[in-house]
Order: sequence, then C-alpha cells, then structure tokens
Amino acid sequence: MTTPTPFTPDDDYCVYCHAPAAGPCGVCAALCCGECVELAAGLTRQVAVCRDCVAKGLAPRGSERLVWWGVAAFAALAAAILWLAP
Repeated sequence: MTTPTPFTPDDDYCVYCHAPAAGPCGVCAALCCGECVELAAGLTRQVAVCRDCVAKGLAPRGSERLVWWGVAAFAALAAAILWLAP
C-alpha cells in the first residue's frame, strides 16, 4: 500500500496577483511580489509592506523602536544641555 504524498507547489505565488512571490510582507508575512508592496523604513533597513498593511496604516516590526530610541536620545541630549548650562 502506498501513502499519498503531500502537494508542494513549484513556486510561491503572490496572494494579491498570483505572480511569483518575491518574499513575505514585513508586517503580516503574506507572500507578495515586488509590484504589490511598498518599501517602508524599518529599524536598520527598508522593509516591503503589502497593500493591506499599507491601507491599514500598519508599520513594519521594529520601527517603533526607532521612534523610542530617537525620543530617548533627544531627552538625554536635553538633560545634558540643561545640566551643563550655567
């Protein structure tokens, strides 16, 4: 008796237009082609974000850390200036 083999597709396809996928969305991990994504600033590099996540206004993972690091750096600089001011 033979066991059935699971189906594996030849290629991964975009969830929006069914073209060959370039990679996952940086927010929801949906497979997308290069035409169905927009580039957004991540923590250290640009991240591809799919149409739905852009429409919902969602940011890539890690970008909120960039904002908090900027706020912390500004607060530390302001405190140093106030402390050193005569």
